[in-house]
Amino acid sequence: MKDLYSVLGVPRGADEKEIKRAFRKLTQQLHPDKNPGDKKAEERFKEVSGAYEVLGDPQRRKNYDEFGDISLTQGFDPERARAYQQATRGAGRRRTAGPAGFGGGGFDADGHFNFQNFGDARGVSFDDLLSQLFGGGRVVDPAARAGRRPVSTRGHDIEGEITIDFSQMLRGAVIPLRIESQEGGSRTLDVKVPPGITDGGKLRLRGQGGPGDPPGDILLTVKVAPHPRLKRDGNNLQMSLPVTALEAARGGPVDVPTPAGPVTLKLKPGSQNGQTLRLKGKGIAPPSGEPGDLLVTLDVRLPTGSDPELVAALERLQGHENPRSDLEL
Repeated sequence: MKDLYSVLGVPRGADEKEIKRAFRKLTQQLHPDKNPGDKKAEERFKEVSGAYEVLGDPQRRKNYDEFGDISLTQGFDPERARAYQQATRGAGRRRTAGPAGFGGGGFDADGHFNFQNFGDARGVSFDDLLSQLFGGGRVVDPAARAGRRPVSTRGHDIEGEITIDFSQMLRGAVIPLRIESQEGGSRTLDVKVPPGITDGGKLRLRGQGGPGDPPGDILLTVKVAPHPRLKRDGNNLQMSLPVTALEAARGGPVDVPTPAGPVTLKLKPGSQNGQTLRLKGKGIAPPSGEPGDLLVTLDVRLPTGSDPELVAALERLQGHENPRSDLEL
């Protein structure tokens, strides 16, 4: 979408009088009565009117300045938007086009949403957008009826499933969950997923299920998508770390990414390919209990291509060694 300030031709710091003056001037120029049959003028008139609907309203302008186009979506909630911004930033996700689960859009470094692949923000539901962005789930309550009153028996439980990515599992996440009835009614819940939840783990949302006295629960199964570099073993994480042959032979510091940020690992001189080193407390940190460790397995990489000097040096150093002499099957 076009920037609403540029639509009215005013700077972002314009006061209310400047905005109203620019709107009146443009609508007088573009009014259909003055431009009969001019489709471009008609579209421009609608565009200007739409921009003023937002910028002429102090609260809507405040939301637009803070969140950008996402504030124009149907059912926009600034408090929920702030929560999702924080979740996004906490997971290191300042993207404009993320991987699966982000639907081709995302919050940028300024906290504004990029509507790539979404079109006009005013034609998008805020709940639908959050569901696409954060891998939100959807469950259908087959027994729900519009306007049904609670009965004297306990409400039925509803089962469903949500999918999160590995980084959301590491840090925890807030995931939107849409609950739909067969009649077409729906509501959306914000599900708090604790850090460290296992693949196939269960969440119970008490009182959010079928109507009754008391209401039933929602039982969610959490699926965790795999990570290209990390594997989980309890609360420990396993990672293969590429290092050069020089770094392995010489030893010294190498940078290692961890869920809590990069740390420096000091290699011993003569470190071997496949050697595993342990970084204490750098694994999964559950809400209670001790954090796991990060187990780093060295993946020593030789230089690519043929280098006679390197081959000669290796011949001198290892020409008489046979590392397979003790192998038996």
